[in-house]
Amino acid sequence: MEFPESQVLQQLPKQFFASLVQKVNAKVASGADIINLGQGNPDQPTPEFVVDALAQAAKDPATHKYAQFRGQPEFKQACADFYKREYGVQLDPEKEIAVLGGTKIGLVELPFALMNPGETILLPDPGYPDYFSGVALAQVKLATYPLLEQNNFLPDYSSFDPDVAAAAKLLYLNYPNNPTGAVANTDFYDQTVTYARDHQIGVVSDFAYGAIGFDGQRPVSFLQSEGAKDVGIEMYSFSKTYNMAG
Repeated sequence: MEFPESQVLQQLPKQFFASLVQKVNAKVASGADIINLGQGNPDQPTPEFVVDALAQAAKDPATHKYAQFRGQPEFKQACADFYKREYGVQLDPEKEIAVLGGTKIGLVELPFALMNPGETILLPDPGYPDYFSGVALAQVKLATYPLLEQNNFLPDYSSFDPDVAAAAKLLYLNYPNNPTGAVANTDFYDQTVTYARDHQIGVVSDFAYGAIGFDGQRPVSFLQSEGAKDVGIEMYSFSKTYNMAG
């Protein structure tokens, strides 16, 4: 007996990084000297104190149980403390912090959770390939906006098609940006809050690279802008900040 994939799974785009890894491995096997610009795997180990804490927790029988559905209160409080310390953003650990199995899970499944088939999502071009899996799963319409050098690789809201903006339900942003390396400032996020409020669009700030800055410039959080929490959310990741991709 055979069970073919569902129609939804058949619509999923081919996993970009899986095919890229195959190409890289083939080049390595041929003897080529490769600089891998594929997956953003950390090039340093996870800090020792994190590994030690994990090992200690794994030995504690109290952790050998199902976790709470909405996450451990002490962990969510630590996340709130982090955002207050690093960005000056006050968050309610019980009402404004959600614990996910990874930022990618949230980015891919959010359209499936908040959008209905046929509604429109706005994604950056170029952008993170796995965003498109969320489009396929939610069966929503995709509209892209260009990231152009003349605009410092930021979206130019004045150039957005008014009909598309009127139909859009979610807008994804990613700064510091992959792949351009561009950064956003508070003025841009202030403009984003205004645009989102005026057009009733929910903003999803992919802040995976929030801990990585250059030339003494610390990346700013979308949530630092006044009114940001009224129109959007931000997703943070341990993978880049703490070398915890595994």
